[in-house]
Amino acid sequence: MSIFPFTEDIQQDDSLTLPLAREWAWNYINNTFDLKNGKMYIVEGLEAVKVWAYKALKTERFRFSSYDDEYGVEYEGLIGSGFTLDVIESEVKRLSEEALLINAYIISIDNVEVTSINDKVTANITINTLYGVVTVNGN
Repeated sequence: MSIFPFTEDIQQDDSLTLPLAREWAWNYINNTFDLKNGKMYIVEGLEAVKVWAYKALKTERFRFSSYDDEYGVEYEGLIGSGFTLDVIESEVKRLSEEALLINAYIISIDNVEVTSINDKVTANITINTLYGVVTVNGN
């Protein structure tokens, strides 16, 4: 019962579930669609979320009008910023979480491991999803 007499109790509708995550298979080494017998194919579940996360971390936010303004990451603002490595690590973690947590299949970001070699920063990000845990490289 609500404290307001004119409102109804809100009931959770368990019938509202997400559809199975699906994405085109991705070849992370060649950075292109993966092919089977010369044709693109669909992956589902954990691998689909991994593909989505990988591509979101590789896409600069606001650059391409074909993407929603919430899609992508804003790493480029860190280039030439003069920030210390500690600040860059902190910003990479924050920006990665901001980019990934818009996906309903991603529950949390469990770990962001940032490394810097010869002024190139890379991040390995462990993502907790509805399908399990996966690590994605964002740089």
